[in-house]
Amino acid sequence: MNIERLETRSLLSGNPQIAADRLQIRSDLLKYNSDILAACATLDADCQAIKADGGKRSKTVAPLVQTLHTDVAAMRTQLRADRLAEGSAVLKADAVLLDDAAKILADKGNKAALKADRAKQLADRITRQNALVAGLNSRIATRQSFSTKVIADLNAINTAVQNDTTASAKLKADVAMFTTDRSASLGTFTADLQTLVTDRTKLIADLTALQGQS
Repeated sequence: MNIERLETRSLLSGNPQIAADRLQIRSDLLKYNSDILAACATLDADCQAIKADGGKRSKTVAPLVQTLHTDVAAMRTQLRADRLAEGSAVLKADAVLLDDAAKILADKGNKAALKADRAKQLADRITRQNALVAGLNSRIATRQSFSTKVIADLNAINTAVQNDTTASAKLKADVAMFTTDRSASLGTFTADLQTLVTDRTKLIADLTALQGQS
C-alpha cells in the first residue's frame, strides 16, 4: 500500500499548503527521474562514439578506465546501501501510519479519542518525512564524497588521451565530451537530491505548523 498516496488524498482535501508541498515534491521527483534517463542516454551515446573511434583499442587508458569503473562501482554500492537504509526507515514509519489509520477507524464517533489519534498521526507523518530527508542527505553525502575521486579519474583519462599521439582527433573529442557529460551528471543528480531535501523540509515545516493549530 502506498502511504504517500494515501496521505496525499487525505491532506489534499483539507490543506492547500500541504497539497502544494506534495505537488512540488512530485514535480521534482519527476525531474530527477527525467535527468537520470537523459544522462544515461547521453553517456551511452558518448561511450558508443568512443568505441567506434578506437577507444576500445587504446592501451594507454585501460588502467585509468579500470580505476574509474572501480570507483563508480564503489559509489553505486554505497548508494544502494543508503537507499536500503532509507527504505527500511520509511517502511517502519508506514507501518506506524497504518496502525494510526486503523485506530482512527476504530475510534469513529469518539471525538476525544479521534483528536488524540489525529495528533499522533500528524506527528508520525512528520517522522516519515524526517526519515526521507535523512535518507536523501545520506545519498547526497555519498555522492559528494565520491564525486571528487570520480571526476579526478575522468580528468586523468582525458589527459592521457589528449597526450596520446596515436589517438585520433575524433577520439580525443569523444573522450573530452564524455568527461564533460559524466562530470556534469554528478552535479545534476546531487542538485536534484538537494532540491528534494528542500521540498521535504518545507513539507515538514508546514506539517509541524499544523500541530500548533490542533
